[in-house]
Amino acid sequence: MLLTLPLILFIVMTELSIGAFTVLYLLDWRNQVKRSFLVTYAIIFLILTGLTVLVQQNFSTPELLNTFALLDKAWTGYLPLPLLLFLLLMLPYTILLWLDKKAGVEGKKKAEEEEGEGTRRSSLRLLRLLSGGLAVLAGLVTLFVLGMIFRPLATSGLAGAITVGSFFASALALGGVLTAMWLGHWYLVTPALSEKPLQFATTLVLLGVLAQLAFTFTGGSAIAVSQSSNTAKPAVTATATSAVSAATPAPRAQIKPTDVPVVTPLSTNAISWLRILVAFVLPLREAAAIRNDARAARCAGAACLYLYWRLRHSSIPVE
Repeated sequence: MLLTLPLILFIVMTELSIGAFTVLYLLDWRNQVKRSFLVTYAIIFLILTGLTVLVQQNFSTPELLNTFALLDKAWTGYLPLPLLLFLLLMLPYTILLWLDKKAGVEGKKKAEEEEGEGTRRSSLRLLRLLSGGLAVLAGLVTLFVLGMIFRPLATSGLAGAITVGSFFASALALGGVLTAMWLGHWYLVTPALSEKPLQFATTLVLLGVLAQLAFTFTGGSAIAVSQSSNTAKPAVTATATSAVSAATPAPRAQIKPTDVPVVTPLSTNAISWLRILVAFVLPLREAAAIRNDARAARCAGAACLYLYWRLRHSSIPVE
């Protein structure tokens, strides 16, 4: 389990950085938030993506990924390039956003009053949206390659496609949660800000959670069958060597008697239903509350939604 923690950290950071930047880019496209919010979190997401690249270069290189038996080794070599392109394309987007003094919802109002600088503003906005769109495209390619690497966790066919699609759904929900949470706190600075951008980000979170819910119940059983078939193979080898081990007995050092039952506070079924409750029911309820009454539930709902993804990535079977 400890060996997979760096890999899980890389997956979470990749989905977080790509999803959060995508939602920020869409908010910039819609001209619904202030320029200060866009510039601040563009810089934060740039730093987060840089840390993600460092984690990939140290803990999720193609050589290290090839040591896991259940991963598709044919795709591991394609992972570093699109992730690095995603980081490099975020640089001109952030710089152009910093240079454009009329970005955001304030610039939309000022552009109607000042027509002299309209050409300069439109060119900066066009270049910014172009570089940001290319960055989003590179991020989507990164998620696709990452999903293809983990595709062997499921059986072939529909379950494999669901495994790939779950990475996109996770990035959308996780990035939407982070951006919506920070956007909700931004209302403390600018109380007169419209509720539409927060409701838009919450809608993206709802779509991501619903997609993940559909993927879980349609492809989860096939993934479980695939994993059980892979783990059942060593049993044949054990029966073949039983005669040799019986002929040469070894010292038996037991930590506890074999007849002592293992007592757990919750059964496996109870833990599974608890995960469903925290992972889907509570996030959907809170997201619906935010969408209906954004100002009343913006902070508590986003924090509750974030618990889902902490639990969702708490156990990823890759051994």
